[in-house]
Amino acid sequence: MPIADAKPFVLKTILVPTDFSEGSQVALDHATTLAKTFRAKIVLLHVIETTTYTMTEALQLVNVYEVVKTAVEPVLDQMVKDLQQAQVTASRVLAQGGSAHEIVSQAREVGADLIVMGTHGRHGVNRLFVGSVAERVVRMAACPVLTVRTPG
Repeated sequence: MPIADAKPFVLKTILVPTDFSEGSQVALDHATTLAKTFRAKIVLLHVIETTTYTMTEALQLVNVYEVVKTAVEPVLDQMVKDLQQAQVTASRVLAQGGSAHEIVSQAREVGADLIVMGTHGRHGVNRLFVGSVAERVVRMAACPVLTVRTPG
């Protein structure tokens, strides 16, 4: 398709998955700059990858999702407040499941025009066994994905 026939890229919603790591913060910084430039909103996403229940040493059943959710929600809420204070429209989503699948699913759900996410820069055998969430998201996402490598 000739460039003249290409549709203009509209950036209204940016999905930013976060695991609260340095890489996620660097990605959020890039997304914030883009959001300010294009007057787009940011949707922060944290995915809790857990089994629903686990047993403690005292043989009590614990809902891990609920425990982690209680700890994560205030952190996400503060991140949203910080973005809003920086004059960026923001919201947050908390999901449970496989990270790559949930990121792609939530991008569709919120109508994301772009996903901005950090990479952990794993190499060698560790990358072979663990895989790359960012790599899977790039392959599966319907919208463009900007991956941001942590400096260093």
